[in-house]
Amino acid sequence: MAIDGTRKTMELEVLSYERLKAQDNDEVQKMIRVLSNEGLFFLDMKGPSAKDFLADLPPVLRHQRNFFERTPEVKSKYHTGLYYKGFYTFDSGVEKIHLGREEYVQGTLDLPEDLHPVADKVANTSAFIDNVLRELGIGLCKSMDPPVPAALHDPENPGLSNLYLAISKVRPGTFIMPSHLDDGFLTLTFYDEPFLEVLDRATQEWKLVEVNEHMPIVNAGEELQRNSNDRLYAPLHRCYQGPNEIDLIMFDLFESPRSVE
Repeated sequence: MAIDGTRKTMELEVLSYERLKAQDNDEVQKMIRVLSNEGLFFLDMKGPSAKDFLADLPPVLRHQRNFFERTPEVKSKYHTGLYYKGFYTFDSGVEKIHLGREEYVQGTLDLPEDLHPVADKVANTSAFIDNVLRELGIGLCKSMDPPVPAALHDPENPGLSNLYLAISKVRPGTFIMPSHLDDGFLTLTFYDEPFLEVLDRATQEWKLVEVNEHMPIVNAGEELQRNSNDRLYAPLHRCYQGPNEIDLIMFDLFESPRSVE
């Protein structure tokens, strides 16, 4: 997991999930400060609440890799052409599959056969991260002064929220995604190799985020920044291919669709 010594790195704050779950005021205020400035942090999930969830991740990673090693013909069966749903290949060669929360809720998800042996673990992973990000988002928004509106209280109406599995094994040194903002509310990312470069707001330099004890990264998206009237910050970032292949488990949390009056 070593990185190119010439690349500058960014140090991220570490927040405790157990303390945030318990609505510890100091930890909540720390989250507000971090998401008002840097826009992202490591989430330390050590503790009883996430123990079973973390144990499910290695088998999910193994079986998602089995899927990504299938022929293009097999994988393309899961291409839907719909935003944040199904299999997709970037021009760079990165592959991903979005498993929508809406399909889980409705019982209509078309899960690839390679994931069938761990279907319960995939479902639990999706549901657990969805709940974690809703807890964090609700706790964050109600603690702001004034509070930030957040349509996160109805997990049965998840909108575009989705579990996102991906693999990248393109040529080292390739930028596998250009600079962008996540367009949801909050994103959580588990990764095993440094791949994320973030634009430092203070220096306007691109800096690489290293692996930190395999803790996931949580970052704000455009929905959250917009709802907060820019009090909270969605960081500009891009994705970089290092020397080793990258396996990702991500979750994009979106607000529930708002009714049109």
